[in-house]
Parts: sequence; C-alpha cells; structure tokens
Amino acid sequence: MSNYLLLSQSISHPNHPMDYNIYLDKNDHDGIRQALDTYGYCVARQVITLDHVQRLKDEIDRFVDPDRSVALASGKFHNTFAEQSDVLWELVDNPEYMNLRTALLGVTDVCLHRSAAILRTPGDPAGAWHSDHCGQRKGPKNNANDFLNRYSMPSGGWFYLNGSHPDRSGIAVMEYSHTEEWQPPEGFHMDDERRMLYRDGDDTPYSKLDAPGMVPVIADPGDLILFSALTLHVNMETKERRYSCGMAFRPKSIQIDVPWKLTEGAQKMIDRLPAHLKHYTEGYTSIDLNWKP
Repeated sequence: MSNYLLLSQSISHPNHPMDYNIYLDKNDHDGIRQALDTYGYCVARQVITLDHVQRLKDEIDRFVDPDRSVALASGKFHNTFAEQSDVLWELVDNPEYMNLRTALLGVTDVCLHRSAAILRTPGDPAGAWHSDHCGQRKGPKNNANDFLNRYSMPSGGWFYLNGSHPDRSGIAVMEYSHTEEWQPPEGFHMDDERRMLYRDGDDTPYSKLDAPGMVPVIADPGDLILFSALTLHVNMETKERRYSCGMAFRPKSIQIDVPWKLTEGAQKMIDRLPAHLKHYTEGYTSIDLNWKP
C-alpha cells in the first residue's frame, strides 16, 4: 500500500487544502450522513478488502473487455453490471456495506436500483462536469435516465478500484454543489436543468479542474466514494488502466413505472441469485438505454 495515502496522513491536495474532514469510518453512519448533507460528498474508508478489489477488477475485465479490445485513450461502460457479476453481489452479503447503504436511505426494505462498471484506458480524457440527477428536467421523459435518476437518493456509491488521486486519475467533485441553492463559481453557469457546467461564453461543457470548489478526490482501493444526488462530478484524465463499479439502491416504497419490459439479463440475474438475495430484486426495473418515447 506504499503507493497510496493512509488515513493517518494528510489527504488534502496541495491545490485545494481542505479545512474539513470527508474521510469517515465505514461504520460511522451519522458522520457519513452529516458529511453528505454538509459538503455533498465523502469517502467511507476500506469498505471492502483488497482481495475483493482484485476480484471486482477481474470481473470487469471478464464482462466489459473479455477480448481486451478496448482501445487506448477510451472507455467502456457496463450499465447493468449486477445482472452479470456475482462478485458484485457479494457486496450485498456484506453486512457492513448494506448497513451503510440502508442507513443512507433511512430504510432497510430496499431493492436494487441501478448498477454499473466502467473500464478506462490510459489517455482517456477528462469528462465534463455534470450531475446525474434528472429531477429538474422539464417536459416529457425522453430517455431511460429520466425515469431512474429523478430521486434524492445518493447518486455516488462508487468503488474506484485503483483508488483516486489527481496524479493517477480518478474522480473530482464540486464541493457544496449538492443543494438547489448552490451557484457556480464566478465566470461559470449551468444549463437550465442544472446538469452541466459551462464557462461563460462557451457552449462546450467544462472539463478542467481549475475553478474554486473543484476537489480531486483522494481515496484508496477499497474505499467507497459517496456523493449526493445533485453533486457535480467529473472523471479525471486517465493515466492507467482503471476500473470502477457501483450499485445503487432505493426504498421499495418508491415504485417506478417504466415503459420497457424487464430485460432478459435482469430475469437471468433474478433466476440465478440465491434465495436470500432475491428480495433485493423486487421492484428492480433494469434499464433499456435504447428506449425512446
């Protein structure tokens, strides 16, 4: 672990010295909730073992890039990773992980909401600052995300399996951007739906990390990076083969009527899961990214 920062060391980035703590023990649910409510993001320390980290990496290779065909300077997404990965479902059998996830939702009767895995290769450029939340979108729903990303549940629940560091790639967030009252830094604006960040006078979504409030997250493999539904975030430029994955849950009381049928992959997952995990699929909608109105 010599290449990674330890909790006992200073974790502030020199370009953004933090005067607050966002590094919490995985069982400090009150502290994690307070950090999310106050800053819009935090890091739960060492939620999974390094062995689990490696097996998740192997699983991403298996299902995202089985023939090693993902080109350099690119990325590939798997938007229903839980439908294939048994190793990902081991998280749900981890009481500390599930106690944390349900504590953030305030209920224990939850179902799988979404899952994903991302593989990035060296040279993949930084993305654009954005929020995953679609709740401010006006007019009719026009894609699958409009149905699923409309709730105030924490959006980020990601394992950056290589860790995260501005010198090595990972994720950055915009601190305090998780409230509807937040305003962008001077010289920037957001679109009407408050999903993308732009520099004034430019119609290209912004991708740099050079404005006040932009924080490159530093985390170790095994840490869980959490951020709120509205929090702006961006993947940093990729400098190595990088793996990330996550699961999102929602209270079963939130029932979503989607216009697509349960996918074949979702049904296979339900059939494959052991009996004690099947109740987490009650209410699961899967996702059809090809759906159009």
